[in-house]
Amino acid sequence: MKRKKYLALVLAVCLLATALAGCQKKEEIPEGAYQIFHLQQSGMELGVDYYMAQSSDSQEIVSELWEQFTTVPEGEEKISAFSQNITLLGTSLQDRILYFDFSKEYKELEKDREVLLRAALVLTFVQVPGVESVTVNVEGQPLTDSNSNPIGPQTNANFVDVFGKGLNSATITTLTLYFSNETGDKLVPEIREVALESSYSVEQYVVSLLIEGPQEEGHKATLPSNLNVLNVSVKDNICYVTFDSAFEASALADVNNYIPVYSVVNSLAELTGVRKVQISVDGSSSSKFKDSIPLNEPLDRNLDYVEAQ
Repeated sequence: MKRKKYLALVLAVCLLATALAGCQKKEEIPEGAYQIFHLQQSGMELGVDYYMAQSSDSQEIVSELWEQFTTVPEGEEKISAFSQNITLLGTSLQDRILYFDFSKEYKELEKDREVLLRAALVLTFVQVPGVESVTVNVEGQPLTDSNSNPIGPQTNANFVDVFGKGLNSATITTLTLYFSNETGDKLVPEIREVALESSYSVEQYVVSLLIEGPQEEGHKATLPSNLNVLNVSVKDNICYVTFDSAFEASALADVNNYIPVYSVVNSLAELTGVRKVQISVDGSSSSKFKDSIPLNEPLDRNLDYVEAQ
């Protein structure tokens, strides 16, 4: 799938390290405080405030943070990321996914404002104990991208830090990642809409998201979480990926041997400019993965391993 770019979009997501190092250098941050992300008055970038929750219950913390999220102190050069003409219809926490259901006015937001709102929402609420990701619904239906694909659960990994990089530094990119189905014999696609700073390697980001694992129910990981990526580069439409030995020593015994290899190959081959993928382990591409999948030459995308929809 080709990447969808929205030019003239500034997505300034101030993650924790940036917030501590740049956004609030002179402010003493209370230990245990939650970050509340808001829009700067320009409406073009995110800022952060801090709040000490009164409760230890996850649902009550969500309520507390929501009140802070929608309220901005008077006299500050900042505005709530939440648009006041949108109604929150409800929230629910299921399987560590926090669902927000908004009224139909949510879909009337301009693209840049919607992405900033979603970024602020995700970054604020994934801090809540028991919450691993955030999903946005509209009138009970999943929010979709420009191709009508459900955006699904998102974490702060969906929003690469582009704070202070300037106009046009960020693009919204739709990625198709391939994970394993429940039985471990077929690949299943998972659509991710992510914000990328323009100088960031999308190929390396795809591999890092595969290692991080799936977000959708019924999808299984294809790569070990301790896997290290030694190098990712593209030349002549071939993406070269070098893993450490953890790739071959994968403990993912419950998936067929071709699943890890073609999870990488098919996911990268979705990108513009990538036709084949060459995988090597510790710099060597002469071996066979699990003594069955040759790695001595670049591999083409193989949709035969993808589960029929």
